[in-house]
Amino acid sequence: MSKVAVMTDTIASVPQEKAKEYGIKVIPFHVVMDGKSYLETTIDKNQFYTRLKQKENLPTTSAPSIGEFLEAYQELSRRAEAILHISMTSSFTMAYGTAIEAKEIAQEKLPKTAIEVVDSKTVESSELLIVLEAARAARQGKNFNEIIQIVNNMIPRINQLSTRDTLFYLDRLGRIFEAKSWAEAESKTSFRAIVEINASTGGVTKPVARAKTKTQIMEKMVDIAKERIGNKKLHAAIVHTNVLEEAERLKQMLLSQCHCDELYINEAAPVAAVHNGQGLIEFGFYVSD
Repeated sequence: MSKVAVMTDTIASVPQEKAKEYGIKVIPFHVVMDGKSYLETTIDKNQFYTRLKQKENLPTTSAPSIGEFLEAYQELSRRAEAILHISMTSSFTMAYGTAIEAKEIAQEKLPKTAIEVVDSKTVESSELLIVLEAARAARQGKNFNEIIQIVNNMIPRINQLSTRDTLFYLDRLGRIFEAKSWAEAESKTSFRAIVEINASTGGVTKPVARAKTKTQIMEKMVDIAKERIGNKKLHAAIVHTNVLEEAERLKQMLLSQCHCDELYINEAAPVAAVHNGQGLIEFGFYVSD
């Protein structure tokens, strides 16, 4: 039995090989189509992206239930003394509150298992980096309080920049926040936007910059990163929704212009695509101490 098991949601876009290597438990969200709810891990992605392009009768999403969280806690309690669940930003989902409700029930059923739920204040690529840091600490044998402290110290250090083909999807499901005016202006003019979602924005969407083309936007993303990291080493992750070629291009730009200690690239889960559409390029990063 290990000291600490790390758990997260599919929004964190943890690569399968990393989930297996570190024993990370990933709990899926649901995609709702035509009145039916599907675990996002069971969806045919080609059909799913074809559906998203229609912009009519679009899918919606729902968080895991209390029962699903409770089942995950019970499973992990059989192999760990404590459980740390790292959630996507609570501003975007009921999942954080549901995880806490399930924790309260689990503490009655599993009195010997300590459980903590942490709001990452971010999503996807930057949430992934937080999860991996926690998992590495658990692998090193650090105790529960030490790992919680590592995560809480890391959250304010995380940066997250993202661009997508359109702000339409982010706006339609109420995740636009401070970028609302940009979503409205988008229909009248042609531009690409960079937005940020992390602790510095309070876990909500904040507009950062915009440009005419995707290439210009990615150049701006790299420039912003270089300004923020200075000469320090970069830890980064890129997450995309069905645009691997563009994600690889951003990766090469970063590798050629920054000192990268680690750089992951992975496709986002279907729930992320429901809220961002096809074409999301998201870049999470932090620097070494």
